[in-house]
Amino acid sequence: MEIKQFKCSKCEKIIEVPYGTPKPETCPHCGAPSTLIHRIDGGGMGMGMGHGRRCGSR
Repeated sequence: MEIKQFKCSKCEKIIEVPYGTPKPETCPHCGAPSTLIHRIDGGGMGMGMGHGRRCGSR
């Protein structure tokens, strides 16, 4: 099973959750809110910025 990795900015701990599970609401280690939790594994395979096609481009 693949996992997503997040890092808490408050306690600097790594949080791992399975794909399909949302970002934690709070840090399980220190209780910090989700605003202090950031993804560190590069994210998914979505189009992202700069990877889409522009209108009229070939």
